[in-house]
Amino acid sequence: MKANIEQLRQLDLILISSRLGLEQDQNDSKQFKSDSYRISLTGQKWFDHNANIGGGGAIDLTMHIKQITFTNAVNWLTGVDSVVLLQSHNNINKKLALKQKKSSIPIPNANNLQMVKNYLTSQRGLNADLVQWCITKGLIYADSRSNCVFMYGVRGAELRGTDSIVQWRSIYGTIEHGFILPAQNAQGVALLESAIDALSYRQLHRKIITCSMAGNSNHTVMNQAVFIAKANNLPVLSAFDADKGGDIANTILSQYAALNGVKIVQDRPIQGKDWNDVLLSNTFDSHIDQPSGDT
Repeated sequence: MKANIEQLRQLDLILISSRLGLEQDQNDSKQFKSDSYRISLTGQKWFDHNANIGGGGAIDLTMHIKQITFTNAVNWLTGVDSVVLLQSHNNINKKLALKQKKSSIPIPNANNLQMVKNYLTSQRGLNADLVQWCITKGLIYADSRSNCVFMYGVRGAELRGTDSIVQWRSIYGTIEHGFILPAQNAQGVALLESAIDALSYRQLHRKIITCSMAGNSNHTVMNQAVFIAKANNLPVLSAFDADKGGDIANTILSQYAALNGVKIVQDRPIQGKDWNDVLLSNTFDSHIDQPSGDT
């Protein structure tokens, strides 16, 4: 039986998002993304953070993603078989379960640690003492493939390939805690998108607690940074990447800061996309103080 307009409008947005070619965020099951879109789903409501546009129902979402008319969206949805949608949903769950199983945090391999040190100091311009401090504290280690592993609490990790030609980045486990570098007599709490950015920012700003959230959409770590700032009567510094995603993250962080009565200052990099670019473009003191203090 052919579905009517209301039935099409009420189709499961998670299923439709997958059929539209959007990828589910592994850290937030209600977010779907592509190179052009970042969609948050709440029941039958959706919001595109990149375009700052929202709507309701599968027809509106299809019109927005495919950039087609109402009639064409109805025709497209009518052609989506319910059995295929159900199979698609099952496949999504299987892929997520497999991804979570495969993404367990890798085991440390001390034999490859020197390669990680060389990568961070030679390629990324990070201070050797700062890197060693993180290694000693268990925040950084090498795995069996010589990848650089940054620990986010005990359940999550950010991996970076150390190859000078083929560079890649991936998230393993669940990011429920930020990659945090404390500071004595701290003057603020900076939130960044990657561990390397957090290290770079900390190297450039010695009196700032830095916290990476491994991306630009982890609300749990955003709240953690705001809590640290509030507990220490400090401002939050929004130090996200100089791109559209960073600006969207800044807007969300600003809302959390306002709700908690915390002052927020945007510190957008101006000498590149991120703070490692800024670090590499500056002459810096190689003898910096090591992180200390509690957060």
